[in-house]
Amino acid sequence: MSKQIKLKVPATQADIPLWKYQEYAKIVQDAEGDLAEDFIRAKILEIFCGITLKQAYELPLKELDSVVTHILGLIAEKTQLQRRFTMTDPNGETVEFGFLPNMDEMSLGEYIDLEKYITKWEDMHKAMSVLYRPILQSHKDKYNIIEYEALETDVMKDIPLDVCFSAVVFFYNLGIELSSNMMDYLTEEQLNNLTEGQHSFLNDGGGIQQFTNSLRDVLQNSKISLKKDY
Repeated sequence: MSKQIKLKVPATQADIPLWKYQEYAKIVQDAEGDLAEDFIRAKILEIFCGITLKQAYELPLKELDSVVTHILGLIAEKTQLQRRFTMTDPNGETVEFGFLPNMDEMSLGEYIDLEKYITKWEDMHKAMSVLYRPILQSHKDKYNIIEYEALETDVMKDIPLDVCFSAVVFFYNLGIELSSNMMDYLTEEQLNNLTEGQHSFLNDGGGIQQFTNSLRDVLQNSKISLKKDY
């Protein structure tokens, strides 16, 4: 008689927090050798379904394949940009977060931090902290969010994966235009305070292209669609 193992299988992409995908992305990046594929499949169940690696190896192959196919299918789903979502903190308080209301008003500091973090999955929660912040005031579809502070925080590790994926794709689709127009939004004082590297990034088309290529690779390696439809 086979051992009964209880799996907590996510039903939707929204049921997966970003930190679990970050763990999965690191495993995929680091895995090597002939046994890498089988190891990754077992790790998928460990990470996303709340069982141990030993239990994953004990599952019937047919059941393991079915669950892995289901989870990879969830990850590959395309979602619409979600401008607002809620999360519950460890104290049980529900907080509503809002996407940057106006990308044209993004500050230089916000943009530099976003560019630094959004092309690496291990730093993606920091990028989400730039794009999404607690809502201060709201009226119908309009809202204000708190000011950005470049703080080390893990709050956004719990952001639902569908929210994260849609925001990354949205930013990729706007990235080239936003980068090209960034000089128009900077004051003389801000320009004077730029480092040589920042000047190069904002002025050099090659630098912009390198950034968007890096972001594209991050998305394509995750099998996320880049089609612009929102």
